[in-house]
Amino acid sequence: MKIKVFTQMSLLVLALFAVGLRSAWCADLDAGSELTGASELDYQNAIAAANFAIILQEGSANHVNARQFGVLNYLSVLQDGNHNLLSAVQSGDENSVISRQKGEDNIAALLQIGYENLIRLDQVGFAHRADVAQFGMQNSARIGQIGAYHNVSIYQSGNGLHTAVTQMGTAITTVVNQYD
Repeated sequence: MKIKVFTQMSLLVLALFAVGLRSAWCADLDAGSELTGASELDYQNAIAAANFAIILQEGSANHVNARQFGVLNYLSVLQDGNHNLLSAVQSGDENSVISRQKGEDNIAALLQIGYENLIRLDQVGFAHRADVAQFGMQNSARIGQIGAYHNVSIYQSGNGLHTAVTQMGTAITTVVNQYD
């Protein structure tokens, strides 16, 4: 119980610290850099920033719940274990998710809204699920699953739709919806 309280308290302190530094950091990053947003409105509100996250989780019942809102968003997640969840929402000009889940009963739910969207997801093991939704001009999703009882669902809307699904094993389901 003490570990859980300590972890929650640490996250709260980290969040408060990040909120305090966010305005100064974004303003510094925006000042004349190549990341100065897609519009003047973004520049004035200091939300045109780059978001990078690299996460490695080993064990079971790990959850990643990522929200990235900026011009350039990058998320890399490696999860080794059982019953892990990856949930990501990205909104910006260039969005990328590169992820691998290894184990049993892992779920990846990914939503991207932006100009260029890229997802590469590999799942190895038993009973994995991948749900992908992409809205934008250039959408690319590559899903690879090896094992049994896997499920992939992809929804893409926009131009330049690229999808590759590779599944090896038994009891595999794939649904792809593309709207140009």
